[in-house]
Amino acid sequence: MHAIRTALLLLFTPLALAAQLLGRPAAPAVAPDTELVAQVVVDSASPRAAVARFLDLAHRADFAAAGRLLDLPPGIDTSRADELARRLVAVLDSRLWLDLEKVSPVAEGEREDGLPSDRELLGSIKLSDGREVAIRLARSGRGDERGWRFSQATVNEIDQIYADLPDHWIREHIPVRMLNPGPFDILYWQWIALLVLLPASALIGWALQGPTRRALRKLSAKTDTEFDDKLIAAAKGPLTLLWGVAASRVLLRWIALAAPAQAFIVELQAAIATVAVFWVILRAIGVLQETIPISEWGARHPALRSLIPLGARIARLIVFVIAVLTVVAQFGYPVATILAGLGIGGIAVALGAQKSLEHFFGSVSIGVDQPFRVGDWVNVGGVEGEVEAIGLRSTRIRTLARTIISVPNGQLAESRTENFAPRDRFLLRAIIGVEYGTSAATMRLLRDEIEKCLRAHPKTWPDRVQVRFSEFASSSLNFEMFCWILADGIDEFREIREGLFLQIMEIVEGNGAAFAFPTQTVHVVKADTTAR
Repeated sequence: MHAIRTALLLLFTPLALAAQLLGRPAAPAVAPDTELVAQVVVDSASPRAAVARFLDLAHRADFAAAGRLLDLPPGIDTSRADELARRLVAVLDSRLWLDLEKVSPVAEGEREDGLPSDRELLGSIKLSDGREVAIRLARSGRGDERGWRFSQATVNEIDQIYADLPDHWIREHIPVRMLNPGPFDILYWQWIALLVLLPASALIGWALQGPTRRALRKLSAKTDTEFDDKLIAAAKGPLTLLWGVAASRVLLRWIALAAPAQAFIVELQAAIATVAVFWVILRAIGVLQETIPISEWGARHPALRSLIPLGARIARLIVFVIAVLTVVAQFGYPVATILAGLGIGGIAVALGAQKSLEHFFGSVSIGVDQPFRVGDWVNVGGVEGEVEAIGLRSTRIRTLARTIISVPNGQLAESRTENFAPRDRFLLRAIIGVEYGTSAATMRLLRDEIEKCLRAHPKTWPDRVQVRFSEFASSSLNFEMFCWILADGIDEFREIREGLFLQIMEIVEGNGAAFAFPTQTVHVVKADTTAR
């Protein structure tokens, strides 16, 4: 699966190249109050026109016509002109991508370059042996045939410069049609090579990640922590991607792509490597989220464990934003300008997303203040249940009916919250009513024995146990019973409460008293009829 994912990432390089070349930011529009620059008029007899004509003919595979723009030295057979033209355009595309805007547009050429009036320097190419070869134009011919052509010294160097290309041996053994430029000035054979070499790079990356992880495991075995072991296990995908990028970097050196395409692919490789690095960081955050709660530090700080899921989500968001900005910066876009634009646009977004921001900061407030943690039993705004998850926007509570209620964090931060989890003891309070007719001595006896029963229980908090005759109710004589139970949980408390209530029933029944129930006594008075 990781190999397929990596292959897809690398396979999209040609498509990404197309998108980049098509989607380059346009030049900024000229402000209305800015003075327009006069349009440059290119003389048809100028060096720029000669170079443009040569490149156009060569890219259309009309090498016979392009060869006429070479000033052939006396020792070179004129029949090789088309071959030399084909080799020269391959060299220019791979090693010296010419910016025609920098070539002189006037017939006389550049006058202030320090060269003779009939020479024009286009640039220089550095060979693998360290030698630099100048690419020059020369003004030659007579009459109507006089014009700018590639100089004889440059033509003499074409074969050697061409032999220095890493892919010259491929160009000599493939059909001529495959040497024609395709979309974005990339030759057809280079498109095929990209589609073959990039999946091959992914396959190499997948093959190398295994030995790499085994070597890293040997190093991590010397440490006491489990974090590095889990991180190595989780880093299979990023390592595959990194090795795939490295393999593509080596293999693509054998394809002499045009300079703009080569530059973009290098930027793309750097961007993919950056993605792999941030992918490792995200995996590290996930491993930390798993290991911290069960570590010694987590055992010493149980109150902070509920912050870990929320902190991990915020950390992932920050890492994602930094990764996006880093990748954008690698393609040459001004991050400072983007951040400034985001700052201005952020105000509008903040105004339109006040509720979302309120819930986000509510989650931060819950994480810092910790009114409850995951697993706590709470009552929030009439909603009672167990906290299952604290998210960036809302908190999910599972009720006794096993339903899930999502409460926005902004409301939680402002509402009254009752948390049952932190309590150290459970309140046991009850009203015990016995029948009217029970004697005062029996009432005192019941009071003392019930209190004695409560104090005798090992789970009763001894500092405050009260049983008092509290009131003459309408149907009963009431005792008020009040104490705390030192239980470990609600289930244990309910079990203890049940046992105590049964003992109280035995005390009441054993002393000849009975529990009261609601009754009414109706006195009927017979009317006196003698007065009539």
